[in-house]
Formats: sequence, C-alpha cells, structure tokens
Amino acid sequence: MNKINIPMIGLGTWLIPNDEAESITKDAISLGYKHIDTAEVYRNEEGIGNALKSSAISRDEIYITTKMWPGMSQQEEPYQNFDGAIKACEQSLKLLQLNEIDLYLIHNPFAKENRLELWEAMVELKKQGKVKHIGVSNYNVHHIKEIEDAEIEMPTANQIEIHPWHIIPQPLDEYMKNNDILPIAYSTLAPIPNWREGSKWNGKPEDMKSGAMPCKDIADKYKVTVPQLFLKWSIQLGYPVLPKSVKFHRLKENLDLDNFEISNKDLNIISNIAINDQKCLAWSGDFDPLEVE
Repeated sequence: MNKINIPMIGLGTWLIPNDEAESITKDAISLGYKHIDTAEVYRNEEGIGNALKSSAISRDEIYITTKMWPGMSQQEEPYQNFDGAIKACEQSLKLLQLNEIDLYLIHNPFAKENRLELWEAMVELKKQGKVKHIGVSNYNVHHIKEIEDAEIEMPTANQIEIHPWHIIPQPLDEYMKNNDILPIAYSTLAPIPNWREGSKWNGKPEDMKSGAMPCKDIADKYKVTVPQLFLKWSIQLGYPVLPKSVKFHRLKENLDLDNFEISNKDLNIISNIAINDQKCLAWSGDFDPLEVE
C-alpha cells in the first residue's frame, strides 16, 4: 500500500506554535525523524521551513506533508476554491522554503460544493511539479467516490484518526484497499488519559480523560510504554503514524520502536477495545468529520 514511500513514523506538529516549531523540528531531525507533517491551518510552516533550511540533512532524505485548508462550517471564512487552492500551495511552498511538497492533502471534506473543484486543483498542482503526491484527510467513502465518479486521478493517501478507540470503519477500509489508498494515522495516542490535556481540540468525554491507562498490561509485557505500544500497533497494521511531542525525551521514545514486535494475538486484543460507534476524539464536541455529507 505504501506506494508513496512515506516513512512509517513522522513528527506531528498540530498545536506546536510557530516560534517553537523550528527548534522542535531540528530536535526531531537530529534524532532521526525522516517525515515532518504540518498544515496551512497549523500556522507553523514558517518555523518548520527554517529548520529544514538550516538542516545538514539533504532535502531528499526528509519527507514533508502539508495540507490545504478548505474551510469549515460555522466560520466566517469562505470555502476555498480552485484558484485559492493553487495559491495556498504556493504559500506553503514559500513558508516551507521548498520547491516541491512530498505529500499535499485536502485537510477535510467540509467544502461540500467545492470538493471536486479542490481536487482538480490538487491534480493541477501535481502536473505543475509543485507536489509529488496528492491525497485527502478525514475523507470517508462517499467523499472519495465523488473523485472516482468524475474519472480523474484518485488520492494516494487518506490521513484519518486511527487508534484503538477509533479504528477505520470497515467499508472505508475495504474501499481504500481496493483503490490503493494508503491510510495514514493521526491522533494514535488519543486513548492516553493526558493526551491534549487542556486543549479545546479534545473531544474525549471526562471518563476517558481521567480513566486508567489502557493496555498497560500488554505494554508491560513488552517492556515498553503505552505510547510506544499504540504506535507500534498502528505501524504493524500498515499505517504510518504522526506522534506529536515538544519534549526531547518523548520525541526519542516515540521513535524507539524497533526492539519489539507485537504478537498477532495482542494486536487483535488492542484492536478489539474499540468502542462501537465511537466518535473521533481529535475534534471538539460530539463530531466526526467522516460523517459529514
């Protein structure tokens, strides 16, 4: 499935301020991270670009993902259009100080009337050589099928919330497999009680925020932390992961996943703790972007 050659572990940068992004990205690269994931709406592409510019690592050794923001309902901003999407990519290239983005994604499916127009812009950006691979994020089957029905180039990846409490819905999983669309996991560490502590972008109910550490018995068996267990779980299922941290020792720990292998039995145990009809946890409130029209 990984035809876009994306590293299996990358640095997630959501909620990292621009003035901290440079030093944290430098730390990550020094530890051996080969993938940095950002987005227009994160407002930290400039800091990441500065880190990339000053790095001794050659450009072809670092994989860069960023995302175009199409807009969101109940906000004053208008939904993005074709020309705006082209300009958004050019602005991201400028801030990142790059000539080409490795993977460029539409961040969400909210711009219902403009979705196909925005995808046509993505295809055009690829033709212009500004992006190497194009994909989507938070798209469900009916969103991607619009592209298929238009008989234009299909996405190569779909970045979605994946963790033991929010697994890929079976119809979406089958559809992506049938169409060679790689699932990329974000918020893989959401089940950990102190994940995104204090952030409004945390849709966890109170019992999840204050509950016991899940799967600690399994992590203890492998002599690893629960974050390491969940990241390895995702990777063994074939999903690249994007853990975010601003602490050096956590950055190092999240990358240290090569000294253990989860058995098939334990993989299934972890996968089966999913809660039926659990909404995603990475957005505020009782909401899941996969369910938008």
